[in-house]
Amino acid sequence: MLQLFKDLRHYRHALVTLFSVNVKTTVASARLGWLWWFLDPLIMMAIYYFIIRVVFQRGGENYHLFVLCGIVAWQFFARSLTAAVSAISKNRGIIRQTRTPMGLLIAVPCAVQLFFASVGILIVMGWSYATLGAQSLAVLPLLLLVFVIAYAVSLFVAVTQVFFADTAKLMTYGIRAGFFLSPVLYPTSRVLDADNIPAFAKLLFELNPMGWIIEAFRQVILDGGIFNWLQYGVQLVLALILVQLGLIYLRLCSNRIVKML
Repeated sequence: MLQLFKDLRHYRHALVTLFSVNVKTTVASARLGWLWWFLDPLIMMAIYYFIIRVVFQRGGENYHLFVLCGIVAWQFFARSLTAAVSAISKNRGIIRQTRTPMGLLIAVPCAVQLFFASVGILIVMGWSYATLGAQSLAVLPLLLLVFVIAYAVSLFVAVTQVFFADTAKLMTYGIRAGFFLSPVLYPTSRVLDADNIPAFAKLLFELNPMGWIIEAFRQVILDGGIFNWLQYGVQLVLALILVQLGLIYLRLCSNRIVKML
């Protein structure tokens, strides 16, 4: 991981350029441009609010903010993976000509989604302005944690995509399942307190890091509270270990990747 930071320092100017290009390309890919990044989570919120709150009469008070917070956090993670899975194959020219480390190229899409997620979080915070306070700054380490986890998983899927072209398609199903298996539309307590869900399924549910992170976002933004820093530290350490494993996987496969490109 130390080498990653050295590469980050050495290629910082190139990365800034790639980041800027990726942001502009992402915005230009939608006809509504920047407006789409404000509308998308709001439209998703409206759909699920209508289904859960209006049709099924569930969700409770301020469910619109509850679900919006979950959607923004989950989209940050999911879109990072979706964009990063092809980071190596799409940048074969850069890899061949400039020898830019592949680990950094995989990080760029995650950084772009961090930028857009920050915009989404600001929308939620502005809507829930009554709970704003000094604790609201705690969203910054939470965003960092999602970035680290997304980057760690992206290392594995981006490398695997080079050897197995259907990785992106399979990942789409995994992301779709993960959305409903994470507490985006419902609180964690709904799963943990349910008598009809077996203990092993609850354990697997609790092992999902995005579950804890989504609830932590809600605790800070909607409740005006603060999350458990010890749990945060454990999550961050595990995420960094996963990043290191991903970098090892990338290094072991790097020669084969260059030949295949």
